[in-house]
Amino acid sequence: MSMFSGKCDLYDHIMGTAGWYDRNGNPVKMGDSGVGAYYSDEYRDFLEFKKRTGGVLHQHKVLTVTPWNHDDAVKLCPELEVIEHKRIVPDKRQKSGQREDVYYTYKYWGKEYTLKELNKHKVYITIDIHFDTLLDLIPYYPYIVTMSCSNNGKQTVFISSQSFVDEEVDDHLKHGYYSEFWQYYKKQLQEHYQEIVLRYYNPAGREIKENITFMKETAEDGTEKYIGRTLYPIDENFEPKWTTNKSRWTSPKRIDEHRIEMSKQDFEGYLGATQEVYYVQKKDYELYLG
Repeated sequence: MSMFSGKCDLYDHIMGTAGWYDRNGNPVKMGDSGVGAYYSDEYRDFLEFKKRTGGVLHQHKVLTVTPWNHDDAVKLCPELEVIEHKRIVPDKRQKSGQREDVYYTYKYWGKEYTLKELNKHKVYITIDIHFDTLLDLIPYYPYIVTMSCSNNGKQTVFISSQSFVDEEVDDHLKHGYYSEFWQYYKKQLQEHYQEIVLRYYNPAGREIKENITFMKETAEDGTEKYIGRTLYPIDENFEPKWTTNKSRWTSPKRIDEHRIEMSKQDFEGYLGATQEVYYVQKKDYELYLG
C-alpha cells in the first residue's frame, strides 16, 4: 500500500512502469526466481509513464447545469441535450390574457429529465490533467486509479476526483467522526517533494549560457520552424530561457535534448537569428531504488 494514502493509489500504479530491479540494481522481471524483493526507480518510471500517457491524466467531474449555462454544458458534455418546449399560460398583464412560456427539459444518455432531476442524477464531464515534470505529477500520487487501459504501448488513466486521504476525511465527517490521520499522509507527501527537488531539480554546476544560431527548417508536417542546436544535452526538467532583456514574442521551446525552437515572430521581428540561451545541462541520474 502507498505511503501517501495507505491504499493502492496512482503512486503504486506508476511504480515499475519502466521495469524492476533486485536489491543490487540489476534489472529483473516479475516472477524471476531468487529475487526476493522487487525495486523500481521513481524517475525512470515517471519518464516511461509520461511517454505512455502522453503526459495526460483524466478525471470525471460533476457539472452543475443551470438555465444560464446549459448551452456551455452541452459543449462540455456531448451526451447532454437541451430540449426547448413552448406552452401558452395565463397572464393578466397581457392584453390577450395569456403569453407564450418557454421551458426546458434535458436528455442525458438517452433519458429525459427536468433540471432538478438532472442535477440530482448528476452530469459528469471528463477533464484532462496535463503534466510535464515529476513535480506536476506528485500532487496526484494519493489519488485512486479508477480506470486504466493500454494498447500498443499507449495508456489511458482516469483518477478519482479527490485524493483518497481527502475522501476519507469527508466520509468520516459525514458519520460524525474526525481523525488527524490525514496530516501524516500530507506530511509524507511534502517530505517527498523536498527529496525529489533536491535530487533532480538542483541546476547548480550544470547551468549553461550559449550563443545559438537558429535556422529555418521544414518540419515533417510541412510547417516552417526556426531551430537551433545546443552543444550540450538539455535537461527536460528546466525550460530554456533567453538571457536578453530585449522585447520578444515568446520563450524558447525545448524540442528534444539538443534542439530549441524560436518563434517566427522572434526570428523575423524581435531577436534575429543568433541569440544567447540559458539552459541546464542534462545529466544521467543514478539509480534510486524504492
